[in-house]
Amino acid sequence: MSSIKKARIILVCLPMVLLTWGKVQAKEKYVIGLFHFNFQYVAGDYKIERRIIRESLFPVLQFFDAHPQYKSDIEMQGYAIEVLAQEHPDVLALLQKLVRRRQIELVVAHYSDQLFIGYPAADLQRSIELSDEVLARYGLERSRVFFGQEFQWSPALASVLKGKYDVAVTSSDPNSWYNGETLPLVKAPYGSDTILALIGGGRKELKGMRWDIAFLDDGEEFNTLDYNSNFFRVSAQEDSSKGRYLRLQKEGYKFVTITELTERIKADRDYHAPVYPFVPEGTWHMNVCGPFMWMGRQRSGVETDGVTRSLSYQLRGEVMMVEKLLEYAVRQGKDVSGLREWLKEAWKHLLLSEVSDSSGWDPWLVEVQYTDNEVAAARKFLKMILTQLWKLLAANGGGGRWVVETGTGAVTAGPVAESETSAGGEISSAGQPVAWPIPFSVRAASYTVRSCKLNDSLYRMDIVCTRPSDGAVEIAFETGPAGLEYSASCGESASVVIPAGYAHDPTFALTNGFVYLNNGYSLVKDCTVEHLAATWRRSTRQMVFREELKEGNMEMRMRFYLVRGVSLSGLRFANGLNTWPSYRVEGGPGGVSYGRISP
Repeated sequence: MSSIKKARIILVCLPMVLLTWGKVQAKEKYVIGLFHFNFQYVAGDYKIERRIIRESLFPVLQFFDAHPQYKSDIEMQGYAIEVLAQEHPDVLALLQKLVRRRQIELVVAHYSDQLFIGYPAADLQRSIELSDEVLARYGLERSRVFFGQEFQWSPALASVLKGKYDVAVTSSDPNSWYNGETLPLVKAPYGSDTILALIGGGRKELKGMRWDIAFLDDGEEFNTLDYNSNFFRVSAQEDSSKGRYLRLQKEGYKFVTITELTERIKADRDYHAPVYPFVPEGTWHMNVCGPFMWMGRQRSGVETDGVTRSLSYQLRGEVMMVEKLLEYAVRQGKDVSGLREWLKEAWKHLLLSEVSDSSGWDPWLVEVQYTDNEVAAARKFLKMILTQLWKLLAANGGGGRWVVETGTGAVTAGPVAESETSAGGEISSAGQPVAWPIPFSVRAASYTVRSCKLNDSLYRMDIVCTRPSDGAVEIAFETGPAGLEYSASCGESASVVIPAGYAHDPTFALTNGFVYLNNGYSLVKDCTVEHLAATWRRSTRQMVFREELKEGNMEMRMRFYLVRGVSLSGLRFANGLNTWPSYRVEGGPGGVSYGRISP
């Protein structure tokens, strides 16, 4: 063969080789979506709830039904599934169809769109259990993807979600707020447990693939302008959202679910999921305060953050108290089957009361009142249960008096110890008046303090602060020179060290009230009085509780305990006070009364 012919053959084949090489080197491209539908968007406004369903959710489901090439995740509360089943069966039927054909991956993280980082793990775990019961009733399968309202994050998700979820989805906040850029799929440990986290703001360009997001927002934003369109469908908004799907399809992206994307990244030989650095609990838009937005910052003029959050906290202890009494009645051979349904309703109302929107961002009055109303509804069920329990149990001895430990489930029949005195529904010791043993400061128009020594290692402070002209009340406690310890939200069984090298001062919900100040004392807030977030101001070495009171809301009331000794002592006390409280219950012909026993 002549050299000329050889050259022609090489020239002809070279473009084919280059084309084949280019295909081999081309990156796979994947795209996910996550629609967060919140039927409590305006908690308590049921006209808006219906509009969200008919004007937004239903058209979104119809869009996917008409385009089977598009996959997505859709997230909603367990409560939402109940509403669809009872009031919108056509919408539920379409959702069931899309889930069955695995085009839609259903994400259900909780029964109510709770501020779950504001309450202990037991609340979120019960919320998941109730949602799973609802899903089973209506033949729906949820994924093992977890997504929290307001992009809530806690480092303790690994423990609280163990066995229920495999991957938690969050935004670039709060990681970028504290630690900067991260890879998209990371391992997030808490104690001996670990969960995968998919970071929405994580790096999109990887060695062997590229991924993107078609939609990651409130589902209502796909085809309405929420408040700006009064939750009615807006054609221009919908067309714009649909246009992004069409563009991504033309660019060669494959539409996958979050589970599928997670599995693809895990299977990549060039990708090794790093261990996620410790990131305190947070939310989206950390630049506007994170947990403090819901637990101290008051913007709308009708908020009562600390009181609103404490109402639900009070109720959670009462619900657990009644639950343990029911279990005790079963051990006594009593038939309480009918009362169990009432208890389930009480749990549901409790979880609805914990909704995030009743204390942030800019809650309407109906949203603030929503928590009040749900607490009242739950207590009606508790009252009915207690009345029946007293009739069942009083004859067993103890004169209708019991001490109930919610942590252990122990119920002891008999009178309360004589050394304890009852005041305002709570049983506690008066104590010896003394000065508070560590430095603290107060920012307020005026304030009064009552502090006492309960024993050689326990002190209590009751403080009432009057609103200053700008509304911002602060109570600050001096901390030690090194790092602090606390329990992350939903991780109350552990005391963990808070790293000191963050770019911003960390803010904590303190769901069991506990923080070890690293000066020989643990500070414990009573979450049933006012339940506020705390910020560690590292430059001034202060743990600060701040509440921005609006006009007409003139006082901030807090109760703190100080536990001398190692951090474990403070942790145990905090969990005995807040997470797993004990109660005195006493029944009689006039009804049943109860009070929390202060440890």
